[in-house]
Amino acid sequence: MNERLRLIAAQQGGVFSRRQALASGHTHEQIVRCLRDGSWEQIRRGQYAENIDLTVLPPWERARWMHLRQVHAVMNAMRPRSVAVSHQSALVLHGMPIWGLDLSRVHVTRMDGQSGGLVAGVQHHLGVLTAADLTVIDGRLVTSVARAALESACTTSFEVGVVGFDAALRAGHLGDDDVLRLQSAITFWPGSATARKALQFGNGLSESVGESRLRVLMYEHGMPEPRLQTEFRDRHGLIARVDFDFDEYSTVVEFDGALKYDGGSPEILIREKRREDRLRAIGLTVVRTDWSDFDHPAALAAGLLQTLNRHRRPA
Repeated sequence: MNERLRLIAAQQGGVFSRRQALASGHTHEQIVRCLRDGSWEQIRRGQYAENIDLTVLPPWERARWMHLRQVHAVMNAMRPRSVAVSHQSALVLHGMPIWGLDLSRVHVTRMDGQSGGLVAGVQHHLGVLTAADLTVIDGRLVTSVARAALESACTTSFEVGVVGFDAALRAGHLGDDDVLRLQSAITFWPGSATARKALQFGNGLSESVGESRLRVLMYEHGMPEPRLQTEFRDRHGLIARVDFDFDEYSTVVEFDGALKYDGGSPEILIREKRREDRLRAIGLTVVRTDWSDFDHPAALAAGLLQTLNRHRRPA
């Protein structure tokens, strides 16, 4: 790939078209040779990218990168401003969490009055987009985070919707004006009831996908509503800010993400143990959960409820 084409691809998620390759000085024979020897790969018809090893990435990052390339390939082939990238495809461009989202199709919303439907693996949606709903990323017209989160929530589950809204609220992309405007816009959309429920439940204090999922699990299993990100202190100062605090039960729950302990570093583990010891010294029960607990949600909920009932303060 020559430098001119490399610069073009860098602005398009690594993707470039046959037309762009030819205009950059590559010949038809060079394109055929690069595809044949595997240095380039075809993303969609007439849309290519350099072949890179994605197996070194975690599964979720690999899925994000693959979808990102599909989005750019689709948009390269579309007439400018005829569509806007939308739904979960827009969330990918915005760099928002993609847990639970179906990335098997690229999603766009028509802006040229043409009909919607599924065409060549691209889901074309119909909708009225205002200036407040749109932004530009990497030269692509994209629905805003607020709009994309709501669009996606209409097509998925309550849990996945909450994950998206929590992230949008945490990043400051979902203000009160956005909520009112978008709730009105989706009144008659399929899936709008689920989206409205998830939006109402959303809380920007959830700091990760795991915390959002755990909060949904607690709600769906009838647990008391916890306080989020509560700080605890002792005579030495701040002990910790915990993920979930059940004040009436003298219990706190922490969700441990996969990378929290830096691969099990002894220093990190010792610091966490001292932190827990200080919390217990002020009368708190500490419960730790992690991603593996979601494999058995009923058992996780039953264990949490049992702990709360055992430590409930007398009325």
